[in-house]
Amino acid sequence: MLGRWRFRRRCHTSAAQCGHKGLAGYISESAALEVDTLANTPLISVDLEMTGMDARQNRIIAIGWTHVDGGRVCFGSNRHLLIKTEQSVGHSAAIHELMDNDVARGVSLEAGLEALFEAARGRVWLFHHAGLDVAFLQQACATWADCTVPFMVLDTMQMELLIRKRRDLPVHHGDLRLGKLREKYKLPECTAHNALIDASATAELLLAIAGRMDPAGSLRLQSHLNYF
Repeated sequence: MLGRWRFRRRCHTSAAQCGHKGLAGYISESAALEVDTLANTPLISVDLEMTGMDARQNRIIAIGWTHVDGGRVCFGSNRHLLIKTEQSVGHSAAIHELMDNDVARGVSLEAGLEALFEAARGRVWLFHHAGLDVAFLQQACATWADCTVPFMVLDTMQMELLIRKRRDLPVHHGDLRLGKLREKYKLPECTAHNALIDASATAELLLAIAGRMDPAGSLRLQSHLNYF
């Protein structure tokens, strides 16, 4: 409860200081978000592709998202945006298979963020390894709107880690990777690697993890929330 109270207070402060009207409205609305069970809490599953792993030095080059409503993935809400950047994709192209000429055809970061935060209204964020993606989004928002955006998120990696800690199970290097966990939960292999596919894969993984945590009903989400 203390984390939720602090989150709301940060939302009110950040909204008042935000230099972008639309983003300020989103932040203000976030303070009133109600979180209950997976069945009745709207989510937005998001993944980013970046030129590197340092949010202060590297840039976002793709954003993908999908909605989760009523405990189901809404594939009709899927969106994938390439983001223009002057920074070369460099060696990261070997991971996400995006080249400089692909990114050059994308939208501006500002347009991408506007679309993303509009899609996120009234929803809790969902990531796999949330800390990395949120750090990039917060850095991008600081540049775009000169404010820090508070995030209330679910993180499938942290949820799986909790399961293993409760059962005193070992965690080996690579065990918590998205593809490895999908294999563990007998979900279909994702052959391609891009932001939208990983966002959808994360949403499916959440449903599998929730079924493991609460097989008799709809998982209550409050205790699994993280605040950034």
